[in-house]
Amino acid sequence: MNMIEFKNVAKVYEDKTVALKNVNLTIKKGEFVFLVGPSGSGKSTIIKLLIREIAATSGSIFVAGRNISNLKFSRVPQLRRNIGSVFQDFKLLPNKTVFENIAFALEVIGKPSYMIKVQVPQVLKLVGLEHKLVSYPHQLSAGEQQRVSIARAFVNRPPILLADEPTGNLDPVNSDGIMKLLSRINLIGTTVAMATHDRSIVNSMRRRVIELEEGEVIRDQKRGVYGI
Repeated sequence: MNMIEFKNVAKVYEDKTVALKNVNLTIKKGEFVFLVGPSGSGKSTIIKLLIREIAATSGSIFVAGRNISNLKFSRVPQLRRNIGSVFQDFKLLPNKTVFENIAFALEVIGKPSYMIKVQVPQVLKLVGLEHKLVSYPHQLSAGEQQRVSIARAFVNRPPILLADEPTGNLDPVNSDGIMKLLSRINLIGTTVAMATHDRSIVNSMRRRVIELEEGEVIRDQKRGVYGI
């Protein structure tokens, strides 16, 4: 089953910047895919299109078989329930504890409190932070904050996890830990697409690589490397 599909997708921003040109790509259920390329190549635009933060100028985008190209604004929250998103800057709420940050992701979709009390500790155990339940973001290291961000993205067990430069603010040791965690989530069955500049991560993992340059896919390689 195709989880993500782009058919002749183009994106031109209001300032006339051409972000994507006639992009065609397919990501199957259970794949782990790296989106690579220099700044401005279109990686983040692909992520933003998938969570409907922006709309394509032309072409069609399918998520789990559903065409989201002309999705009504009112239907966007439902789409995002099926897509976990992780970013470089963590995006944690500073005045909420680790438990509350993750619980918030379930509260906004109407999960009952008894389910939240079960699911939050479960996902914290998965990311190795069950002992940080009542800590606040400022009390955590950068690596721990990113783990909480991943826990929040995954707590609803979405079929797709998108990660935009998730190791960009981390040292090599913490980056390695985050990649092992994303690999574990992928092994559970979640489709993972990760945009990154980090050549060492891409080359050590040898997963599928989709390389972009100036808005076009210039390479799509199984067990690929980047920059060699």
